[in-house]
Amino acid sequence: MTTLKRTLPLKTLFATCLFGAIMNFSITDVLAAAKQEPYAKGFDFVELSTRDREVLTTLQNAYPDNRVRFARETAVSNFYEVILGSSVSYVFVDREALQQYLKSTADKSSVTIDEATRNRIFRHWVFGGVFFDMSTGTDLTAPMKKLAQLIDVKALPLDQAIVRTKGTPKNTLYVFTDPLCPFCKKQETLLEQINDVRIVTFLTPLVSLHPEAREVAARIWCAKDKVKAFEDVMLRNVTLKEKAQCEAPILANEKLMQSLSIKGTPTIVFENGERVTGAMSQEQILEKFKTIESLKNTLDKSFAQTGQ
Repeated sequence: MTTLKRTLPLKTLFATCLFGAIMNFSITDVLAAAKQEPYAKGFDFVELSTRDREVLTTLQNAYPDNRVRFARETAVSNFYEVILGSSVSYVFVDREALQQYLKSTADKSSVTIDEATRNRIFRHWVFGGVFFDMSTGTDLTAPMKKLAQLIDVKALPLDQAIVRTKGTPKNTLYVFTDPLCPFCKKQETLLEQINDVRIVTFLTPLVSLHPEAREVAARIWCAKDKVKAFEDVMLRNVTLKEKAQCEAPILANEKLMQSLSIKGTPTIVFENGERVTGAMSQEQILEKFKTIESLKNTLDKSFAQTGQ
């Protein structure tokens, strides 16, 4: 490995984030456990340095509407890779201007950044393109693009979802589905074949393709038995007659879908944050479960070895 050389200790915080009846992984946790060139091969865990966290926090304050999810210094001093939403960008950081700003706001619990200060600290950006190491022939942007597609499942609003439990759950699936989408209905028939799983379903109609889907989704949500209504529509092609008589989170789910850059249904999100758009077979899902289980075991061993 010839690029990133930092090896940083595992923090107790990881333990509190990762262990539980059903283990979920945030975007940083996934990166930490991944075995991808050039960021994690050769060492067990990666975490952001103090410098990185300062830049990430300042970026989030400077661009509150741009979903700054991750920032880390590259092999080029003060040149940072940044995840904005689900895309990868790069920015040069004026370290002197950043330190002046941090010093001036050190005693403030809540801060805002004026445009002039923001543009001094983060003046030069690169949007799109590939950051490439010519010496090793390594595409340094590729793993970041994969990372950018990850979804922090712990942040998903479960109160806006229909939750079904089959058997004794060993895994969780988060499904974004349109009740009038034929591929979504196919996906539901495939999910019926899987046992010991928790399925968290967000009703996200694609009204540009299925104009009536929003009303159908609302009728499902407002039904006395949401699970039965959902399965009646998706598995048994039942038409729900009773109109929606409650406040359904359908518009909120559509906004959630947009904020996560999910552009099609069905989209399945796994516990490790990976997403797949399009119907998946039972075999593909079970294989992904094995991969996640391996990741959990790797984390268990690492915690045991470090005494965390």
